[in-house]
Amino acid sequence: MHLKDASFDAVITDKNGLTLEVDCRVTEPAASGLPASISIEIPLSDKKQDLLKNPCTLRGTNDGFEIEIKELRYRSIPAGVTRRKHARGTFNINHAGHLWVRQSHWKSEQGQLRFLLSPVRFFKKHSSAAMVNYATTPNMTVELFKLQTAELGEIRFVKFWSVHHVDKKGVSAEIRTSFAAEILCNEMTTAPIEQLVERMKAVLTPLSILTRQAITLHGWVWEKRESIETMWVDPLDPNLAPDMAEEPVEDVCLPRDFVANAQALVDKFLGAPPDTRKAITLISVALAPHVKRSTAENFSALFSTLEQIIALEKLTKEERQKLRESDAEVIAGLLDLKSRLETTSSPNAASVAARIEGFAKSVEGSGPSFNVRFEKFQAAYPKLAFYMSDLWPLRGTAKLPGLKQIRDSLAHGRQQEYSMHAIAVAHWHFARLAERLAFIVLDIDVPRGLHFGSVLLKWEPWYDRSEWNAVRASCSTDHAKRVMNASAP
Repeated sequence: MHLKDASFDAVITDKNGLTLEVDCRVTEPAASGLPASISIEIPLSDKKQDLLKNPCTLRGTNDGFEIEIKELRYRSIPAGVTRRKHARGTFNINHAGHLWVRQSHWKSEQGQLRFLLSPVRFFKKHSSAAMVNYATTPNMTVELFKLQTAELGEIRFVKFWSVHHVDKKGVSAEIRTSFAAEILCNEMTTAPIEQLVERMKAVLTPLSILTRQAITLHGWVWEKRESIETMWVDPLDPNLAPDMAEEPVEDVCLPRDFVANAQALVDKFLGAPPDTRKAITLISVALAPHVKRSTAENFSALFSTLEQIIALEKLTKEERQKLRESDAEVIAGLLDLKSRLETTSSPNAASVAARIEGFAKSVEGSGPSFNVRFEKFQAAYPKLAFYMSDLWPLRGTAKLPGLKQIRDSLAHGRQQEYSMHAIAVAHWHFARLAERLAFIVLDIDVPRGLHFGSVLLKWEPWYDRSEWNAVRASCSTDHAKRVMNASAP
């Protein structure tokens, strides 16, 4: 049963144990992805009260429901005293970490744990979700797909809905849909809920790569034999992940292959070593960020992730001692400058020369270049060369920049060297490379939708070689024009 507009007496306890009786009104989110409504009023009196210290916890009961709000933080509360009877002040809520609701009068034949998920585009457009006939589905639930895991057993991804009475612009009722992942979870389950939540989040990490949008966990509903518990995470401001790309692509794999690809990706990810799981998690977050970022920021995040991925291949002692391509010249130039400074009569010559020598040593000890590390990684994954051959090259030249040259300009604050269109097209190619890398590193066949020349990729205009080659070539012309404009009197 949904907690709607419940009004009740409650007690707030602050971090130091100080308590305050309040009036509270709560409405649970009508669906995953929608916010809860929480309002708190404080009875004012003629006696001054001590201020509560954040964070606080609120507890109360209402008609068989137990309600608890954890990590409750306020921006301001009424201070001072009043002689008015029944005066109320507003508890100005800044943040609520968890909204927990428990109902004891509940009977369930089998225990079920339903993880509430963000309504990402893939869930909404899944054929079972898009074609559902609400009038002929009395249980108000439709299954999208299923996965099997060793730790959680069978996971059913579902769409479910409820009818809400409204009164706006001639509409009297509306259907509000949610999405969830369900597992059977009875009294024999010994793992604490926090552990089950973390296991589910681990499943959502690789799935976010396949759906090209971060699938976030908004809470859970646990139907037990004698009670039902609901927990909403950050209930006042659910995190609805944006599409990453400015030109979003719909599918990583063909629809008929989705379950097989998802099962393989989840299995390999959950069974991977910790450093590999960390690298794949970084790919997932870079490809499907949880918050809105600019294309340039997404581009930089992808490159940082690439550096973490190639670090999976450990260098030998000899490889770690290799200098970058230009390091020898930099060191020679610094030492020559040091020698010339030492012959001057400047009172600061000695200290400046010592600092220059320190710079030379830092260059010498900075380790191998990106190119050295990438060659090592590519040698360990030989099929990577094929999966890079149809994309914007990783390494290029000043006239024909690769992804690395664009990243270097962004990292040094020279974003103006490239047009926003060029960065967007290069970013699109970088994202496809990162997606392929996730499968290659986990030793899984790259989905047919991501293959060289696949039908799904050919639908994307930026995949056309003549298109992106022209954009890449224009980068040199644009750069030359900007240099001329900058040097013009």
